[in-house]
Amino acid sequence: MHIKPFKAVFPNIDNLKDIVLFTEKVRNDITMMGKSDFLKHSDQLQYILYSIRSPQVNSTGIICLTDIREYKVGNILKHEKTLEEKEIEQSKLITSRQSMVKPVLLTYPVHEAFEEFLEGLKNETNLIQRFYFEDKQEEHFFWRISKPEELKRIDTFFSDDLKRAYIADGHHRLATFARLEASGTQDADKYRYILSVYIPFRGLNIHPFHRVISLTKKMKEDVLLKAVGELCFYEKIEKHFLPKFKYNYILHTGKSIYACVWKPSLLDKYKYEPLILDTSLLNAVLFRQIFEVHDARTDERIKYVEGFKGWEGFEKALSKGKNNIGFYLYPVAFEDFQIVSDLHLTLPPKSTWFEPRIRNGLVIHDFRH
Repeated sequence: MHIKPFKAVFPNIDNLKDIVLFTEKVRNDITMMGKSDFLKHSDQLQYILYSIRSPQVNSTGIICLTDIREYKVGNILKHEKTLEEKEIEQSKLITSRQSMVKPVLLTYPVHEAFEEFLEGLKNETNLIQRFYFEDKQEEHFFWRISKPEELKRIDTFFSDDLKRAYIADGHHRLATFARLEASGTQDADKYRYILSVYIPFRGLNIHPFHRVISLTKKMKEDVLLKAVGELCFYEKIEKHFLPKFKYNYILHTGKSIYACVWKPSLLDKYKYEPLILDTSLLNAVLFRQIFEVHDARTDERIKYVEGFKGWEGFEKALSKGKNNIGFYLYPVAFEDFQIVSDLHLTLPPKSTWFEPRIRNGLVIHDFRH
């Protein structure tokens, strides 16, 4: 994997009254932020050691620039399809502001010796910035890595030991940089390297996207259960609990809650597939047979609820319509995520939500420096 250090740009906390407001505005107002002395530029090339700690995650990774050609040749593996219109939209945004205000999130299997090396670099003399966000009880730490021997150790790991990485967040940004770098324009070389953060598997959480389908008219519960019963075993539960394993999901009819498990006879039909996921079965079988959903990617009746919002967020989304039915899912396993990527397959739309996610503007790559 070919990476390189960069001259990072950080928020100038001495001139900022509200870091939360800054992270919300910097995506669209970075030019004005620079003119207002809200940003400070590093004067030396460096890697950034990054850590985020909260009740949900405790993650450490390296922030650097990654050669976009690693993505082009398949060393950075994707699991989602990108949309051309979103790539064009991203192109306009990136070229107009001439910077990246948030790194793409890449992940890889754990390498114990390298993780121990990174832990040893965390000290007060290297600490550049530290931010605390009360809304999620998040602490963000950024340490400078600029000593020649430390830079060489990181370069060696990426060039010799890390043969491939997996996209957790940033499919459209990577596709956009590949498009811009191949454009042949005078500025194409600016997009050769993309701002990235590498965090190993164990530093990430994979949340599911739950589904809520809105019906034009109410479906009687006995009719729904009869149809579901052809595909799944189900049991009514008085109090909700989270799905306990793959192929177990929770069905919420708006009034009643059921724990469901796909029938072995159904799973057996797909035994020769490289991978069977709950989201695939929902889209290809249950939604199609019961609700006549022909394309889950475009059907406007389906709403998605990010898994980190928990049961409370799921029920809130469910309550927004009179005829809503909800499906609360078990998260995709890292092993399955890796299989999909290694086989160059794609997950169904809205299958995974990865954490952590660095907030906009906490570390920036300015293409002009």
